[in-house]
Amino acid sequence: MFDLSSDSSSDAFMNIRLIHPLLIGNEFMSPPIALSEEAQNDYDIICRYAIKQGWIRWADFRLHLKNPSHAVVVTDPQQTILLASTGFERMTGYTPKFARGKKPKFLQGKDTEVEVRAMIREHIQKRIPVEGVLTNYRPDGEPYLCKVQIIPMFNKSYELVNFIALENEVFP
Repeated sequence: MFDLSSDSSSDAFMNIRLIHPLLIGNEFMSPPIALSEEAQNDYDIICRYAIKQGWIRWADFRLHLKNPSHAVVVTDPQQTILLASTGFERMTGYTPKFARGKKPKFLQGKDTEVEVRAMIREHIQKRIPVEGVLTNYRPDGEPYLCKVQIIPMFNKSYELVNFIALENEVFP
């Protein structure tokens, strides 16, 4: 479950499904996807946060949340984790609360691919989407392969406000 600041649940977001076209299923959206209650809660929280931040472009993360072991992570422009889905804990072994305030590199270790890290860093600096597969590590030191897609999110003034990462474990 996400850990949001107290102002994120203000009355301004109570009728969010009525005010944002992404959430009411207009022609810009693909057909509705049935999510578990937990995943729907993660989706709603990310959407409220995205509207609060003024995202002008939306990553298609709803389908990603359909798989309970996939993770969605939202960071600030400096790549500090602000939100992590419940799937993040299933995949990494770290709670979203533990991850909040840290940079995603805390998941990396001795065998994390240097070339992929460099590519991701370059794309983030250029503020363009990037995708790669990294070796990350769980709290007990167990390595796992993680496919990550990182997408920059901008507001109406075209200011970078967040990155959203869609992550899933891949098996060799």
